[in-house]
Amino acid sequence: MRYLFGFVGALALSLALMAGCSDENGEGGSGGTAGTGGTGAIGGGGTGGTAGTAGSGGAAGTGGMAGAGGMAGAGGEGGACGTGGTVECEGAGDGTACSNGACLDGVCTVLTIVSGTVTLQESLDMDSPAAGATVSVRKTSLSTTADEFGEFAFDVFPGLWFFESLKEDTWGFIELYAVPAEGRSDLEVVVAADAFVTQLEEALMVNIDDTKGMVTLLFEPAGGMGGETATLSEPYDFSLTFDADGEPVRSDNVLPGDEAPILVFGGVDLTEELTLTPVGVDGVNACDLEYRGAVYPVMAKTITVVDAECAPL
Repeated sequence: MRYLFGFVGALALSLALMAGCSDENGEGGSGGTAGTGGTGAIGGGGTGGTAGTAGSGGAAGTGGMAGAGGMAGAGGEGGACGTGGTVECEGAGDGTACSNGACLDGVCTVLTIVSGTVTLQESLDMDSPAAGATVSVRKTSLSTTADEFGEFAFDVFPGLWFFESLKEDTWGFIELYAVPAEGRSDLEVVVAADAFVTQLEEALMVNIDDTKGMVTLLFEPAGGMGGETATLSEPYDFSLTFDADGEPVRSDNVLPGDEAPILVFGGVDLTEELTLTPVGVDGVNACDLEYRGAVYPVMAKTITVVDAECAPL
């Protein structure tokens, strides 16, 4: 822990070293002791030392004492209170409430607000607000429930996080979002009704195994040329895309004319570290993950969403 002490000139330095903040979780240290006042008719009192900043979770330090002799020096100001310390988060799970927000990796961390909507994909051509759906930050205790309009808002950690949406009798979704320190209000998450998945099975004449997962690759910005594909690090049972009329078809590549190019991989083996590599059209464009180097979880009866970006060559 770095300590910061107030001082005025060389005379005050040795006294100031007796002040400052204690460890991360203790009381804040006292302010630096004031410099000794000058002697003789001209010498005025020394100015009080500036107090050290309080340790994490500690209380503010008190001001320094006035200098002796001449004119009294001004007392040093109390140190500012730091953020919550580590003791209250020791052994606590990520998302556990603490004095300054929630625990993250054993440290009390400030939270920010995210908001958005959850949509229930009822069929290929019908969706509605997913009232009562749960939205959470994966592997933390941070979660909320969507209202009757499918809208939600809750406090989360800044950073890059997987958001998970769940609702009874649906396939859940997992998608990676970047959360800035100021928060964001544009999250659009989805759950897919069992009836929707059954419709896909009937249209494609496949069996979609709900003990495995699905992975959806979105090519953004919209405008895949047709022919884009991807490779996965885990085995899968089949892949599909949508034609220009929005109908699902078995294919390993995006088809020309699709305004929102998507590839869906079904029956993907479960893993916590799926690597997916988007592949552009040779000589036409190049594609990469929006969050380069990211690895993705694949969970049973859950659709993992991956975003890719393509640029013309």
